Amino acid sequence: MRIMILLFISILLIQCSSKKYSETDFYSEAALKSERAKFFDKSINQTITESLSHPLNDSTEQKYMSAFWAMELIQYKNGFTDSVISSCFDNLNERSTEFQRSLLELVYTLYQNKFSYQVEAFVKETNNPKLFAMCADYLKRSGYDVNNMLEEFLENNTLLVDHPIMIMLKHSLSNDLITLPPVEDLFGNSFEQKLVIFSIQRSNRDYPGLLIIRKPDGKFLRDESGKIFSIPQLARAITDLPGYITNGNTPEGILSIRGIDFSKNVFIGPSPNLQLVLPYEVSPQKYFHNELTDTVWNKDFYSNLLPDSWKNYLPIYEAYYAGKAERNEIIAHGTTIDPGFYFGSSYFPFTPSLGCLTTKELWSLETGKIVESDQIKLMNTFNDAGADNGYFVVVNIDDQHKPITFNEIENLILNAER
Repeated sequence: MRIMILLFISILLIQCSSKKYSETDFYSEAALKSERAKFFDKSINQTITESLSHPLNDSTEQKYMSAFWAMELIQYKNGFTDSVISSCFDNLNERSTEFQRSLLELVYTLYQNKFSYQVEAFVKETNNPKLFAMCADYLKRSGYDVNNMLEEFLENNTLLVDHPIMIMLKHSLSNDLITLPPVEDLFGNSFEQKLVIFSIQRSNRDYPGLLIIRKPDGKFLRDESGKIFSIPQLARAITDLPGYITNGNTPEGILSIRGIDFSKNVFIGPSPNLQLVLPYEVSPQKYFHNELTDTVWNKDFYSNLLPDSWKNYLPIYEAYYAGKAERNEIIAHGTTIDPGFYFGSSYFPFTPSLGCLTTKELWSLETGKIVESDQIKLMNTFNDAGADNGYFVVVNIDDQHKPITFNEIENLILNAER
């Protein structure tokens, strides 16, 4: 009897692992033309305009933050919002940390250079490492030399010298030239003989990268014609903040795959998504899919996953430090966000996220059904690989201003397989 039960469970697991998703299985009311129009009007008239019409105080901070998020999402600003945002800097040091972070995120997203003077004044008031880093990066983009600001900040906050955000900020501000290690070494690395998904990106996240999948045996997944499977993938946040900051771009480095799930978030949509976690987000045992008894994270655990040529390459540790700085909830998903918000951008018709990785997913405005979904292709291919966990490696190969193409990485893949 026990043997029969085990056999039944094995058959059930095989069926689940080989499940095929169909584009016709998924419907989103939010994708309908009428619903998108309602959402856009409500975002402007209620979430933004009405919320920002209230006087700013402790009881209205949340309304303002909701407005800030909506402005980022639909890329909206006008003379009225400009004036309100400017007034938000008055006595900003007296507002809550959450409000300060939300305002700085909005300014970073939609108001590059416009509020440099106000941000420069605020950066001298804060002792919060995350807020300081957001200010420093904003001012850096505006042409400021912020190294002296960083030095003064750390002199006044000596306990923050080894804070994960400070470590990554110092790296981003340094002028040291760091050579990219051989990508073939990363593609050919064992990763404990587990399935590995590579998302190859530019450090300039304004352009889509490319996703490929390597099986535990070291061979990359191919389609029926023998061509290596690949799909475009965007790793850009709407904010374009650094990956070690909350709601920033997907951090470079190693994330752990924790299986498949379905989101109830109306902007992510109903198609299956790939669950990912950063270091520190879960226990080492769960992250590494093994019997590690250590419950306290150690950088060596992460480093040991890397090939020797990559162990001292700081950018690949961004995911590690982002997790240590308590960043979380990064997944690989589709989208029901109206791509029209980003028409004219270099990544259109992809839609950016708040730090997740997104594939192109287009929906019928009339039926609410999927028209085209790279996410469905990804999840079906992931199921074909026969594994429900492994690692997801995000790596920047250069800073060119164009999407990653398969021709750029094909020889690197073939060399790694050899």
